[in-house]
Amino acid sequence: MPLEQNRAILATVSTLRTAIRSSMVVCAAAVCACASNPGGDGFDAFLQKIAADCKPLIIGNDNMGQAIMFNGLGANPDNYNNFLSQTKALYAGSIPASTYRAALTSFVGTGSATQRSLDCIEAHLPTNPSAPAPAPK
Repeated sequence: MPLEQNRAILATVSTLRTAIRSSMVVCAAAVCACASNPGGDGFDAFLQKIAADCKPLIIGNDNMGQAIMFNGLGANPDNYNNFLSQTKALYAGSIPASTYRAALTSFVGTGSATQRSLDCIEAHLPTNPSAPAPAPK
């Protein structure tokens, strides 16, 4: 009887090992699928370009250029997320520049550099948003 129990336990352990290995493979594949090339997406390349070319990219009291380069650091998180949402809509052509300006300044606020930063962002908009943005200088 103990021999049968040992075989049953070994079979269970083998099944668990297989399940754990399968789970690890699935997790590794999911992590690789989530990793993205920052320059691969046209909008991400656009963000990198305006962060480099429009320095300092100040909107309200937030340094959006630094936030772009450092994944949100340098800006109030709510302001940065609103900036990204509005800028993505502007980039995609979903909203006109006047709506973009009004939405950002009403949410984030105005500042001495805001006008210059918004002008620079608009100047860098591609005529065809699906086309990749040129690489930053």
